[in-house]
Amino acid sequence: MKRITTILVAAAIFAIPMYGQGFLNLSFESAQNLPGNPGENGVSIPVADALPGWTAYDGDYAYADIYYVSNNFPGVATSVELEGGSLALSGDFSVGLYSNASISQTATVPDSAESLQFEATTPQDGLYVTLGGQSLSYSILSQGPSYSVYGANIPAGLDGQTSETLTFGMQGIGETLLDNIEFSTMSVPEPAEWALVGIGAIVVGARSRHKQARHVN
Repeated sequence: MKRITTILVAAAIFAIPMYGQGFLNLSFESAQNLPGNPGENGVSIPVADALPGWTAYDGDYAYADIYYVSNNFPGVATSVELEGGSLALSGDFSVGLYSNASISQTATVPDSAESLQFEATTPQDGLYVTLGGQSLSYSILSQGPSYSVYGANIPAGLDGQTSETLTFGMQGIGETLLDNIEFSTMSVPEPAEWALVGIGAIVVGARSRHKQARHVN
């Protein structure tokens, strides 16, 4: 039971994020110089204004401009789009990644970071994440109204002493909305540990109900 309690506490702490040391605009809320109304099909704006700190790609081609779309269906005029208004997952803006698109940023990882978490729409078929050239295997931590929160452990050796490139992209045909990238001081539990969390919750609930029944009697 002590083991289960420890995992439950760890899972709760994992939800507490930390800021990315050196990484900028992880919530995509730093967009600037945007038009008041981008129109039905969106409007083209410089990447430096739409996604400060990030570089946007279609395959190997680096975009100078991407489309900004708000309060309408995504236009997919560029494979990377800044999406605002009712299209955003959280806050004012999210990033739309479509076929063969990616965004990258190079900076230092926080010294105490053990994992990375982010929000993405489901299904997220084809979405890949790399850090320091290493592919990150992610899993669902929780689910929101229209998206899931995913977590991935950071590979050993990426201790914040050197600059590393963080990349989110789509392989082949697919699409997703991306938001709220955050580092965490907790590692992502293995599947077996998540199973223990579920068992622990059931046991705690059963004991609580048993105590209540005894109190009533």
